[in-house]
Amino acid sequence: MTHPTLSLLLFDVDGVLIHPAGYKAAIRATVSHFAARMGLPDALAVYAPDEHEIAVFEACGITNEWDSGAICVGALLDAALEADPALARPTLDATLAAIHAARPALDRPDYAALARSIPHVTVDASIVPATRYLGLLTARGGDHLPLLTALLGDVYGLHAPTTRVFQAHVLGNALYASVYQEPAPLEHAGCIAAYDVPLLTPDTQARLLAWRAQPGHAVVIFTARPSLPPAGAATPQGNGFSPEAELALELLGFDGQIPLIGQGRVGWLARQRGRGTADYTKPSPVQALAAIGAGIAGDECAALHAAAALVEDGRLEGPLAALRDHTLSLTVFEDGIGGIRATLDAARLLQNAGVDVRARAIGISPHPDKRAALSVVAHHVVDDVNAGLALIWESS
Repeated sequence: MTHPTLSLLLFDVDGVLIHPAGYKAAIRATVSHFAARMGLPDALAVYAPDEHEIAVFEACGITNEWDSGAICVGALLDAALEADPALARPTLDATLAAIHAARPALDRPDYAALARSIPHVTVDASIVPATRYLGLLTARGGDHLPLLTALLGDVYGLHAPTTRVFQAHVLGNALYASVYQEPAPLEHAGCIAAYDVPLLTPDTQARLLAWRAQPGHAVVIFTARPSLPPAGAATPQGNGFSPEAELALELLGFDGQIPLIGQGRVGWLARQRGRGTADYTKPSPVQALAAIGAGIAGDECAALHAAAALVEDGRLEGPLAALRDHTLSLTVFEDGIGGIRATLDAARLLQNAGVDVRARAIGISPHPDKRAALSVVAHHVVDDVNAGLALIWESS
């Protein structure tokens, strides 16, 4: 018996649909902020990571700026305290002040080499890159490890010094105060609003929306960007969910039209099941499965619960169970290996549960390091999403 085909396109946001110039500006501003607090001269021009180094972090699977920003600042702090251990104080703030007073001459870290030195394949995906870097420093030893632990030990919360400063740069002080119900640590207008640029051309965007309107076609966005909880989930004001993914959809003209599974959606699910957000965020297949369910059914809450049920309980339920009566043609557009692995793992789980799935991955990047990493896991690698969609449409 021949099943009808459902064609589903999954899109990452940053580096695929959006040129995340806002995030790149924010990470540079964050590292510069801490370099200036250490008294390092020309902090932004000299000590902030450049475009190439940021791309190398991403090629190495370190795609969340909460990790990469903390790692860069950690490298600066480690270098200062290795040069003069007597500058260490009981707290990070006091240590930064002591380094500032001493005005050390520090060589600029090689951030690209640092990114490549951090293991990016682990058995436990919840061990995030900043923690892996801390593990390297711990193995080396040193009296200032407690300070590095305070900086790097848990970067996925607003209590983390670099994360708080990064979010202030990303959102701007007004939105920061609204989201987190506390004053921002600095004055800023917000990098996302000022610098992000859509990568879809107007013609490709129009064709994509027309393609989606056809029977048996669906589009969904899944991203590690912070987001609001799923549609329909009741949450109080000031709940700490930052609408950065929603800002991207607004910029693209997709808000209200295309389902979204962002970090806030996944974090909401993690809270429901007593897990950490990193347990369910790509490269976990939970986020990809939730995106598949949301794309075909539009019910984000049901899709999230169905994703966790399949991964953790081995049950095919909710919108994912409806796939038994279809052939799923699944294409993911990603600039990171984690998102591709999450999607291909999701496809394998569905296949093992009896769903007919045909999955392919389109890697998106013009950067040589990222293209080399993507070529290991993707079926095709192209320069941009417009070329990727053209490839799919021409072959169909």
